[in-house]
Amino acid sequence: MAFVGIDAVTYGVSDIRKGMQAFVDFGLKKIKAGAKEAILETQDGSRVIIRPRGDKSLPKAIQPGNTVREITWGVTAQADLNRLRKELEKDRAVTVDKDGTLHSVDNNGLGIAFRKSRRRKLKKRSATPINAPEAVVRVDDRATYYDKANPLTLGHAVFTVPSYRETQDFYVDRLGFTVTDYYKGRGVFLRCKTPGGHHNLFFLEDQEGKTQINHVAFGVANTHELFAGGIHYTSKGWKTAVGPGRHIVSSCYFWYFKNPCGGNIEYFVDEDYCTENWKPRHWDPAPDMFAEWALGDGLNKFAGQPPTRTRQDMKKKQKA
Repeated sequence: MAFVGIDAVTYGVSDIRKGMQAFVDFGLKKIKAGAKEAILETQDGSRVIIRPRGDKSLPKAIQPGNTVREITWGVTAQADLNRLRKELEKDRAVTVDKDGTLHSVDNNGLGIAFRKSRRRKLKKRSATPINAPEAVVRVDDRATYYDKANPLTLGHAVFTVPSYRETQDFYVDRLGFTVTDYYKGRGVFLRCKTPGGHHNLFFLEDQEGKTQINHVAFGVANTHELFAGGIHYTSKGWKTAVGPGRHIVSSCYFWYFKNPCGGNIEYFVDEDYCTENWKPRHWDPAPDMFAEWALGDGLNKFAGQPPTRTRQDMKKKQKA
């Protein structure tokens, strides 16, 4: 299959207005704002769709409350849709919209859809120049500054599942995804295309056998935009889940936030890029493997003041 990536993520929620505002503050462009549906998009046109939890057109929820109800995958050609339909109809129902979009469910009951991708090609630009001693690339030019984020694309989604092995079999053997890395005995990172970013899906086995959304992630241009986006987002009253920090697996910088639509949402940048030469690794799923470094409570934007944790440490030192 020739996948492009995630074209859309659809949520079922109790409060569309609140969910829409969360993604507007996050930096997505508002396309539609209605009582029964809100649509927002990134720079490349990948979308977040928000509908009422009781919308009968949505796939069955994988968990109680607000959550992701469907992931829509973009492909390059009608022939890909034909092959996907033939494969899925072997053992599950498939419905087809008037525009040709296929709808079904994966092995965990999560709604999955497939269509000819509507994502726009991003303009090529040079990597952000970063100076270091004896490695100067930015000369007579100031660094770019941001006051908020404007995400480029919808990059990946992460779920807990009853069996990562069964889920891996479905996405790899049935849909054509590729294994990038493993959490040894606990989870698998999958990408939908090669060459491509480190993962479009990560499935972590839940010890209680539950299927739940963990987070949906959005790519930004550089670390400057990631930090500016996080500072702006929290200034609007939204709460950090964890971050900022940097992952060991996938290498990317991250900042996660609590999402009123369900699970968390993430800014990420500097993700590993994988070709056919990439070799999957079995990582030990220890707590310290989550990040090379990470803050637990974000950053606070007060003129000239350091992050919260540092301020607390300074107060402790003053008392001592």
